[in-house]
Amino acid sequence: MSRYNPWRQLRHAFPHIALTTNQGLPEGRAGSQTSDRIYLHRRLGQCGRRCTLTHELVHKERGTICTPDQYTREEAIVDEIAARRLITVDQLVDALLWTSSLAGVEAADELWCNDHMLHVRLCTLTAAEHADITDEIRRRQPW
Repeated sequence: MSRYNPWRQLRHAFPHIALTTNQGLPEGRAGSQTSDRIYLHRRLGQCGRRCTLTHELVHKERGTICTPDQYTREEAIVDEIAARRLITVDQLVDALLWTSSLAGVEAADELWCNDHMLHVRLCTLTAAEHADITDEIRRRQPW
């Protein structure tokens, strides 16, 4: 199973967009963008860059321009889409079997994402996804 690669998506879907990874951004901002550039905070590690780039690419795809009162809702939508790309149900199952818990740094490291994206993915699991995870764990660990 291959992992989602935001750099590949950037190259193929947005070849006109430049990526800058050495930018200092305001406190609390991991990424930002203009019409022709995506900025990733220089202090981000590899997982942080992967998650933030995915988040910014979803913004580019959606092309939404929101008013301040729509900002929180739009960010939640973008986070959920990004988290679903970064972490599949199969990957969650594998991580759970490996770590015994999906809470914490160990699971995020195993999933090659940051804590925030893991939290978003877990909080937005559908009932069907919960059932799939439970069934697969029971199948792989029948004891």
